[in-house]
This record gives sequence, structure tokens and C-alpha cells, in this order.
Amino acid sequence: MYLIPQIRRSTLLAATVLLALASANLMSLHAATSEKAKVGFSKLLLGKDVKSLLDLPAFKEGLDLYINPKTDKRLDERGIDLKDLAKYLKEKGVGVERDEWVTVTDVKVDSDRIEVQLGGGGEGSGASKNAEKKGAGFKRAGGSRVNFRYGRDVTDADLQLEAILPLLNRVLDTGKIGASLVLKDIDPEFQDAVRAKDIVKGMPYKLVLLSAGEPDQKKVEDSTDDSLHEIWYYMRDGRRWVVRFLNGKVEKVQVF
Repeated sequence: MYLIPQIRRSTLLAATVLLALASANLMSLHAATSEKAKVGFSKLLLGKDVKSLLDLPAFKEGLDLYINPKTDKRLDERGIDLKDLAKYLKEKGVGVERDEWVTVTDVKVDSDRIEVQLGGGGEGSGASKNAEKKGAGFKRAGGSRVNFRYGRDVTDADLQLEAILPLLNRVLDTGKIGASLVLKDIDPEFQDAVRAKDIVKGMPYKLVLLSAGEPDQKKVEDSTDDSLHEIWYYMRDGRRWVVRFLNGKVEKVQVF
């Protein structure tokens, strides 16, 4: 008669332990990014020099860049709300100037965002007070940061070089990163093309992305056999580039 409560308590305890283990395993399965990928991502960018392609605000909130700009009419083709950017530059001052070379001082990966800190990552509310005293656009020390907002979970694939460089290139010149990290790992026959941001025959997808970034449009052509025919379209310096792929490598490049 006295064993029944004890058995029930033991059963309840065992069920609780199993539920806790199952929850932990479920969280692990749904973790979007691994620690190994995060460590590799930090090594990829930390200490590297980049050049800003626009003025960035001197504030710890930095610049928000949305990966899919078509979801919001307020955003330009890069994923930036220019109205908000102008407001922050006026209120907080400039932390990183356009065409200024600056060092990546920290990177952080959150569930749906990648944060890249430049020259210190920006200052706090004091930046706003100084900007008001000195006038809009006043240059301040302390750097800035760019927040890449995905609108979904960030994955290990997002932390790879070929995935992050095209996004960085929307607002930063990453040429020095390519020179220091990419060229040593690619075929010598394509190194000069990557340096010149050119596209040449035989290049795989990865190198085309490194050289020219994401295309404006992609098209997969029908095939009568098992081969994969794909076309990427770019507008570069006022000219239209048509890049034809056969089974993952550039077959032909046309510039109009």
C-alpha cells in the first residue's frame, strides 16, 4: 500500500527528466548557427580593413540593412531606409565617413541578425549631444556599426564567405578582405579576375559572387538532357552583363 505513492513519484521524476532531455535536444536541433561557424566567421572579419561606401551614424545602434528590401517600400535596393539614416546622421553625427577605411573591431551573430562593428562600434547617447552642438554631420570618434537583418533565423550557410561578402558589398568595399583571404584559396587562373572584379569563362558560382556580388536577376533555362543551364543578369557601370552557366561554371559572358 505504501509502495504506490513511491512508484508514482519515481515515474513522475523519470518523466520530468526525459521531458527536459527532449526539450534540450529539440533546442539543439533548431539552433540556427553552430559555435564552430560563429568562431570561423569572427576570424574571417575581425581585424580586417573595409572602406565605407556611405556616411554611417556615430551611435551604437548604427545602420540597419534589411536583406530583403522588396518587403518594405521605405527601403532602397540595398535594404536601407535613407530617411532614417539621414535623421540619425543629423542627430548623432558621423561615426564613419564615406570613403573612409576602417577596421572591423567586433562581430556578433544573433538569432535573426549579424552585427558588424566598425572602428569601435559607435558611441552612446553622448554622440547625439555633441552632434547638436557642432551641427549636423559632425565627425565623431568611435566608429559605427552595420546590422544585417535577415527577417529569419541566421544559419551556418549565412556565415560563409561567399554568402556574407555580397551583403557587405552593399555598403562596404571589401576588396582587402578578398585580397587577404580569398585569393590564396582559389585557382590561380581566376585570381586576377577576382582582383579586378571581372567575370571570366570557367568561373564557378562562388567566384562570380565574390567578383560581382548577387545578380539582379537569375534564370534557369530548360534543357533536353541532364545538364543545368542558368543565366545571371547584372547592371554594372551602366552596362548589362549576361553570364551564362553550364553545370555551375561560366560558359559565356556577354556585355552590352
